[in-house]
Parts: sequence; C-alpha cells; structure tokens
Amino acid sequence: MKWKVVRQQKLVEFLQEHLDPVPSGKALRKALEANACRINGVVERFGSATVRPGAVVELADDWNKAAPKQQVSVLFEDEHLLIANKPPGWVCTDDLCKKTFGRNTALIHRLDKDTSGLLLIAKTEPTRLSMIEQFKAHAVEKWYLALVDGVIKQDHGVRESFLTKIGAYQGQTRYGSRARGQHAKTLWQVVTRGKTATLVLCQPVTGRTHQLRVHLAEMGHPILGDRQYAERFRCGYFAGRVLLHATRLKFKHPVIGELVDLEVKPPGDFEEAAKAVT
Repeated sequence: MKWKVVRQQKLVEFLQEHLDPVPSGKALRKALEANACRINGVVERFGSATVRPGAVVELADDWNKAAPKQQVSVLFEDEHLLIANKPPGWVCTDDLCKKTFGRNTALIHRLDKDTSGLLLIAKTEPTRLSMIEQFKAHAVEKWYLALVDGVIKQDHGVRESFLTKIGAYQGQTRYGSRARGQHAKTLWQVVTRGKTATLVLCQPVTGRTHQLRVHLAEMGHPILGDRQYAERFRCGYFAGRVLLHATRLKFKHPVIGELVDLEVKPPGDFEEAAKAVT
C-alpha cells in the first residue's frame, strides 16, 4: 500500500486515516517495529514521526500479520555438545542458553538476534575450550545464506579487509573497514539472482562481529532488512529482520575426532522472501 501525504501530521494518525477498519495505535506501533513502513523509501519505526506534504508513505500489505513463534530445536546432541537450530529473535546469552538447554551448557559462539540457523553449544567445559580453540584456528567451517539488495553481477568473489568499530546505530555498535583493525575474510558466491535482489552463499573464513553484514554492505549489496548498515534499499520487499541464515557447519568433534557436517534450511520467512524477490 502506498499513499502521498497531503498535510502534515503524525505517522500513526496518517495511517489510521488511510486504513479501514481503523487499527489501534498499539497494532500500528507493532508493525512499525517490524519494519513494515517506509517514508520516501526509508524504514520508519516510530509512530510519532512527522509526515510532511509530498512525502510517500508505504505500508506492507501484510503489516498486521502476526509472525509465527518459532522454538529452538536440537539437531544433534551427544554427551559433549549439541547443535541447535536457532530461530530469529532468540537472543544468544549464557543465561538463556542454560534456561533452554540445561544449567551445565554454554555457548561456544554466538549469532545475532535476527540471524537464524546452526548454533554450537557445549555440555562440558573441556568441550567448550576445545571448540573455542578450533574457532581461533579457523578450523570450523561455516556457511551462511544472505538475501541481499540489488543484483550482484559477478558469480563469486572474496572480500578481505580490517574491521573496527566506527560508530553506533540506535545504541548498537557499527563496524566498518579501516586501515587498522581485525583481519576479516569472506568467500561468497551467487546462488540465484532476481530483478532487485540476490541470494548469496557466504563463507566467513574469519569470524568477526558483523563481518558478513559489513562486507556485503560495502560491496553495495546490504542484507535485506539490515537498517544498521543501509538506510535505503533498491528492493521493495518489506523485510521484518536481517535476512541472514547460518545454513551449514563443518568441524572435527573435539572428543570423538569424527567429522561433523550439518546443514539446515532457512526458516519460513526467509524462504518466503527469497521466493518473492529471486
């Protein structure tokens, strides 16, 4: 849905005037928090924002559709570790890990709140320490699917830079490439192309904070829904989160010594977005 603003007013009031039946302010605020509204192409999350004459307001057609609640599921488990399929929205904290998987468990690595997919969890302290050493030695292979803005012309490539903190966005740290920082290397290849978006398979050789998000944004193809690293998107799809999914993990079991190679498909919202734009 799209409208042109005629007179100045608050965004919530504007939307209530143009929607039938008239929604509550609470319902609209929930939709705004889910990135369902744009003003002149820029996502707006605050109902108190002022819309001025001439501005174009867009609202996702399914703005009032409730997102299905997804539970964390365990895909692999033995006496030493487990591998969970993390849904978007599940926050990687040690307290939540213990509450969900047991008081003796501990996170081996973390995924951003919006990121879905494979998450490694230790059930013993020796396992945790051993896996951390594997991560430091880049012995854990990881692959992520990212739905990015725009059409990437090359079929594959390598992005390499030094990442450091460069500022903040709504209280969260932003990272960027600078002359000095932590070395970061990403291998990537195109899976499918659409008219305004591309599905990419990324393999972070290093595991820096926000590495994939920064590298893809600096390539001119930010991940859809990632407002922390992009203000505007060429693709018109309303992404309710950062569309990034940890799809595959490959590593040597720290105790048994056997190779563990596990893959999981993206959740429904990711697949729905991919079908819509590629």
